[in-house]
Amino acid sequence: MQNQVKPQIEASLKAAFELANLSFSQVERLTELSLEQAKVNAELAQEQLASALEVKDPTAALELLKSQLEVSAKSLAGFAATAYELTQEFQVESASFAEGHFDHAHASVNKALTENLKKAPEGSEAAVNAVKAALDAGNKALAEARKNAKKTAAMAQEGLAELKKHAPQAAAKAPARRKSRA
Repeated sequence: MQNQVKPQIEASLKAAFELANLSFSQVERLTELSLEQAKVNAELAQEQLASALEVKDPTAALELLKSQLEVSAKSLAGFAATAYELTQEFQVESASFAEGHFDHAHASVNKALTENLKKAPEGSEAAVNAVKAALDAGNKALAEARKNAKKTAAMAQEGLAELKKHAPQAAAKAPARRKSRA
């Protein structure tokens, strides 16, 4: 019995480590983005302080404040947009990862059930047919649910893309994904 379960346990452990590496990679990218934004913020603060020290009259001070608020807002919007893009990319990667492992497990279960149904004793044809019908119905329901989930996700992405058109352009550049260590 242990030899029958060992491959599934090893596959599960491998999948867990792959998902952990994918998660660590995302944390690294978000950390790099945050550090880059901190550098940008420090430079921006230095420039703004130098400009503020050169102000001579109240009108110029108001104009400076207005421009500084605009630049700060654009910088923050760029950071938020880039962080959002990184998060979306991670969501797609992790969903694809999970879906691939689910597909493999689902295929294994279907295969095992089919093999066991072939070994059913004589006289159990009605039960075997009922199990096969239930299996087919479950597979069709799963396929339909996946199709609907993908449609819903696509519609949400379209809505977000439309919203993003009206937001300021990203100022920060997304860090590149590092190669997996596995």
